[in-house]
Amino acid sequence: MRDISAGEAKVGDIVAEPLVNSQGRVLLPKGANLSAAVLSRLQGWGVHELKIEGDAAAAIDENSGSTLEEELEIRFSDWADDQIMVQIKHIALGHQRRRGQVSRS
Repeated sequence: MRDISAGEAKVGDIVAEPLVNSQGRVLLPKGANLSAAVLSRLQGWGVHELKIEGDAAAAIDENSGSTLEEELEIRFSDWADDQIMVQIKHIALGHQRRRGQVSRS
């Protein structure tokens, strides 16, 4: 189990402990699989940190198998109308492509 910020959470991460709001209401049960929809709601729920299954070393190995392009799309999804953030996303994609970490599509 590891603690991560809500911004570090990724699609497919599994919640290691129930995610509870300040009123004690369970937002996500232990074992919940994070989806893109849930990730987009975390900030609105006031979630800043959560516990997910796995350890830091496993996360590095898992990240090498997932596409950075998908991760950037998720992280920038709330900023689609902000031209500066869209430019930042494109710069990040270009940087990753030059490093050979993102496929050209």
